[in-house]
Amino acid sequence: MGGYEFYANTTIEYGTNLFYEPIPYEMLRTYEETPQLIVTVDDVPAACHNLTCNFTFIEPVGEITYYEYDSNAKKLTIEGVDIPVNETEIQGVTFAQTHCTLVDDTLTATGLECILDEEPTCGTYLPDVTTILGNIPHNEYLEATRIGCSIYSLYPDTDTKYLNALGGDNITISGQYLPKDLSTSDVSIKFSDT
Repeated sequence: MGGYEFYANTTIEYGTNLFYEPIPYEMLRTYEETPQLIVTVDDVPAACHNLTCNFTFIEPVGEITYYEYDSNAKKLTIEGVDIPVNETEIQGVTFAQTHCTLVDDTLTATGLECILDEEPTCGTYLPDVTTILGNIPHNEYLEATRIGCSIYSLYPDTDTKYLNALGGDNITISGQYLPKDLSTSDVSIKFSDT
C-alpha cells in the first residue's frame, strides 16, 4: 500500500523560433565599394538610414600655383586655378598658424588676397585655403616660406639671478613670431651652459 511513484519529464524544443543574443555592429560585415562610417548617438551604435553608412570621396577642386607673403602689411596674395568665386564656399584661409581675412573684391577664379588677423608663428609654411569641398591642393613645385623667430629678452638672466640647477625656476622668453598656442607647436629650448 505505501509505494513510491517516480515521474520523469524531458522537454525537447522542436520549434523554428530560436533566440540569439544581439550581434555587435563591429562583427557585421558586408561587401561595400565605398568607405563606411561608424555612427553613434550618445555612445550607442546606430544604424544609418536605409543602411547607407557610406560616404563619397570628392576630388579636390582647384590648385594653388603661386603665393606671396608681404610681412610688413601681413598680406597674403594667392594665385591659382579654379578657386571658388563665391565667398560662402571658402571656409577659411590660414598661413603660419594664423587666420587670414579676405580682402573685399579680390576673390576671383584665379586668386585672392587676405590680411593675417595676428602675427604669424615662426616655422615653414604654405598657405591653406579650405573650401566646402576640402583643402585646395598646392602645385608640387610650390616652395614653403620660412618665418623665423626673434628673441628679445630672457628673464631672469644670469645678471639678476642664478638659475636653480635642480629646476623649479620660471623663465620668461619674449620675442617676435613666437607660438601663440603651445598645443599646436613643438618648442625646444637648449642652454649652451647647462
